Amino acid sequence: MSTNSLHISKNLKAALFSLPKGMPVTTSQMEHLGISRQLVHRYVQNGWLTSLGYGYFQRTGDELTRNGAVSALENQGLDVHIGGKSALSLRGAVHYLALGKEKLALYGVTRKKIPDWFTRQFPCELRMSRLFGEEGALESRLQVRRLDEADPYSPFVSEPERALLEMLDDVPQKQSLDEARKIMEPLFTLRPELLQALLETCTRIKVKRLFFSLAEELKLPVLQQLDVTFIKFGAASVYVRTQKGNSLILQHPGKKLNG
Repeated sequence: MSTNSLHISKNLKAALFSLPKGMPVTTSQMEHLGISRQLVHRYVQNGWLTSLGYGYFQRTGDELTRNGAVSALENQGLDVHIGGKSALSLRGAVHYLALGKEKLALYGVTRKKIPDWFTRQFPCELRMSRLFGEEGALESRLQVRRLDEADPYSPFVSEPERALLEMLDDVPQKQSLDEARKIMEPLFTLRPELLQALLETCTRIKVKRLFFSLAEELKLPVLQQLDVTFIKFGAASVYVRTQKGNSLILQHPGKKLNG
């Protein structure tokens, strides 16, 4: 290798190791840095990189983090974001939830499979739900933003208002009503303008009715700032859902709130 080629190789390696710690390095990132496949192979041979699976590498001495790993998935074209209870915990909206003890809740409609290396290190569940009728890129999703908007390597995470509705969508199939109520109870700072837009866009009658039922029961102040005339709650009939012997019964909230 010539002196000039060696200098370029060292600069590329320095750029590679200057990427945020805790994040797997992807082939997309290395291509962007100008690192060829041959050079990647050499880095693996020299022990500077370890292949995690197709398209993902771990740098020697680096320990992967959950947020860094999700960011790597997004970088490789998996349109998934952190939502539900996981997002409520990350956003600091609910403090008693232990994020490390529950499966990470990922949301998105993607044809790509979450790689095995990720699920081994970070147990997760992928919700292929179109709760807000979205199929597009992460940047276009309603109230989904980077956890740190100043950091281009930060993962996309639901805002608390969206995360709450995502969590309610799991009641009663995967989420108990009692815990959902407990999670909602301290949420006195929900932003009405965000919730209004989300509720108007939400495709699930159950989620909208359940939100209003619990918000009324818990006397959340945001309830008084929402305009129900633009929110579709379905037919006037009672909504009933039974799961494993537990019944979820939800009245149409419109007349009660307008009356």
